[in-house]
Amino acid sequence: MSRNKLTISILLLVMLVGMALIPAASAQEEDKYSVTAEEAFKHANANMISFMAGNAPGFENWTGASIDPKPLELYDPNGKKLFYRFSVYNENKLIGTIDICADKTLGPSVYDIVFDPEPYKTAEAMKKSIEIAKSEYSDGKIKSTNLVVYSYPSIGAMTVVKDKATGVEHRIFVDAYTLEEVEDKPATETKPGVWSLYDKILTYGKENNLKEW
Repeated sequence: MSRNKLTISILLLVMLVGMALIPAASAQEEDKYSVTAEEAFKHANANMISFMAGNAPGFENWTGASIDPKPLELYDPNGKKLFYRFSVYNENKLIGTIDICADKTLGPSVYDIVFDPEPYKTAEAMKKSIEIAKSEYSDGKIKSTNLVVYSYPSIGAMTVVKDKATGVEHRIFVDAYTLEEVEDKPATETKPGVWSLYDKILTYGKENNLKEW
């Protein structure tokens, strides 16, 4: 083999290795800032105790309350994990929820606290989104079904189905409160729609958000 051919072969090998390492590096970057459910639970507890100790408004009835350590995992329409939603109970009664960011690049660990939340139908919404996906794309392959914040603060089920013939992916949204199908269209000034809270938060700058964690 000539020196030129050997050089070209080595360059091609380096390029291929580099291309293979890019996804791995991206995954490592995401893992670096991802938050586990256990870590999120600690943040939820610490903040609840802090707010109660400081007599923050709205926490008057939280004395003796406890947080369910098993959160609801909420995703963004872009497919990334967005929040861990922890339920707060007092004498077996749901009195609140605490949303902890699932990624440190999203800013402060506590994103929202809701008092006396309206119950939603997560299981029914997920089941219906799958049924609609199977009905509308009978020859498609369902890739995933997750609970998502499809238009903050609205949540629902999102089923992603891939057309086997074209490879095109379709998203089916069902609201977790009304169980109505939500059209997969961008929100406008006059009409609600599907939009990414994750991407909007990142417009403030990843580095700035990391400082707030």
